Amino acid sequence: MRESGADQAAFERFYAQTAPSIRAFILRHCGDHGSADDLFQITFIKFLGSRMASTPEAPQARAYLYRIASNVIADHGRALKRRDRLHGSLRAHPLRASHAPESGNPQLREALRSLSDREQRLLWLIYAEGFSHKEVASIMNVSQASVKVLAFRARRKLAKLLSEGGFRA
Repeated sequence: MRESGADQAAFERFYAQTAPSIRAFILRHCGDHGSADDLFQITFIKFLGSRMASTPEAPQARAYLYRIASNVIADHGRALKRRDRLHGSLRAHPLRASHAPESGNPQLREALRSLSDREQRLLWLIYAEGFSHKEVASIMNVSQASVKVLAFRARRKLAKLLSEGGFRA
């Protein structure tokens, strides 16, 4: 398929608008820059191979890109778990190493690390990226009703972890 100049310009604008936040999203869930760079490239390669690449200016293109990134992160995590099982590794899971923000309260970071990868991605997409429940449903490939329930449970679990740790806002 040959791209027109207009298509290329539209993609370049889309890339410029989304690349920093996608890279941060992946790095947050990956932990190391080398793997994050690889997963970032895989995400955009998959996006470019999709039908959505021909209309990056479409409102749902950003959410679709996050869905791809979320799936790539999950695939990477499953591959690491398989590798660790094969090698009998007992070391901490790399994907869990740096989910929490670098700055801020250590109790909050620890509580966030205690959430599952899915709960962390869900809360990040809603509160850090500002996606609606409908958009998160599309990104995570679940129903909108499930997003509401999962977000409620994740917030409640986080609040419980924080109160047990004596966290005071």
